[in-house]
Amino acid sequence: MRVLHGSVAGWAGAALVALSLSVGCGDDSDDQQGSGQETTGAGGDASGTGGGASSATSGAGGDTSGSGATTSSGATTSSGATTSSSATTGTGAGGGEVEESTGFSVRGRFLHDRCGEKVLLRGVNEMVVWLSSGPDGLPEFEEIAKTGANTVRIVWLATESAAGLDQAITNALSQKLIPIVELHDATGKFELLPTLVDYWTRSDVVAVIKKHEQNLLVNIGNEVGDQVDNAAWEAGYKQAITRMREAGITVPLIIDASKWGQNIDQLQAVGPALVAHDPNILLSVHMWWVDGSGATITKELEESVALNLPLMVGEFAQHAVYECGQHPFDYKTLLAKSVELEVGWLAWSWGAVENGDCKDDGPFDMTTDGTFAGLAGWGREVAVTDPNSIQKTSVRPHSIETGSCR
Repeated sequence: MRVLHGSVAGWAGAALVALSLSVGCGDDSDDQQGSGQETTGAGGDASGTGGGASSATSGAGGDTSGSGATTSSGATTSSGATTSSSATTGTGAGGGEVEESTGFSVRGRFLHDRCGEKVLLRGVNEMVVWLSSGPDGLPEFEEIAKTGANTVRIVWLATESAAGLDQAITNALSQKLIPIVELHDATGKFELLPTLVDYWTRSDVVAVIKKHEQNLLVNIGNEVGDQVDNAAWEAGYKQAITRMREAGITVPLIIDASKWGQNIDQLQAVGPALVAHDPNILLSVHMWWVDGSGATITKELEESVALNLPLMVGEFAQHAVYECGQHPFDYKTLLAKSVELEVGWLAWSWGAVENGDCKDDGPFDMTTDGTFAGLAGWGREVAVTDPNSIQKTSVRPHSIETGSCR
């Protein structure tokens, strides 16, 4: 299915930069965004134009199936830090004890599975909700799994059914992929953050999350907000986290940076306060930076690690959205530094749903047709051939591979 886009990166871009203005695209309620970026340096002031994959929504597909209900024991408080899952003791593969919990958990800056195994995310994004065959992720998850990826970030909408969500999660898990579900409805629009939480806290959606809570991560919203000051961003996400915990959601919550996902400076400034509020979170930066040099990538990653931030890179490609090929992104440095510093990442995007941004100047699709055989160019490097590619560095946790801790 071809995806239409709202990018204004042509004649309007130069005028906007000259005026020091920025525009996010896809403001029409029927024009949902994909990568949807207002391009900046590393959380800095260089501005460009918004843009990203967008499409009319698809209906939810298929009957529900699942992986069995699990129970949670998370407690929440409104004023203090929130906790998500209690630990138990089990026997590890080597005969020793491992720490088990009701699901994934973040400890310090690292993600661990329910068996206590540290997990470095290596995977891709896919616009599952706009697949022409329906939003169930098949056969795309099967193709993504051939790379050896351990995770897939599932683009979703709050207009979709809980049954459809259940099916997409189930299908990802059937391919040994950790599902990360994100809501795309508030891309670039911070004022809509509470509406995303309204969806997550619906009783039928909570039931799906609890059904899969052993193996699931929830990305509250994609790139929620453009220019958001630190105090408002902190208050908004503290409220969102608290509401979701009080609804019984215990899984790790992923929080995207503002400025269309790019403001790593804000993650570094305010992230520690969010971690103090709830340590079971990951902070996600989308590296659609005009300044995508290796020096900038290295500096920002090292600063984040020094702060002990639970940082992941939620989106990146071979160049920025604004002016596309004029602003290459040094993804090879990102891959190498991520191995060195143990930082997780996901590339944008697989390509079964075509990206419209930069379509004529280096499309973001990793594949030509949504298949493993169709991997080409930067996508093939990131997935297979680079020394630090998905195939060469991804490790699937034992619990995802086998369903058990031993």
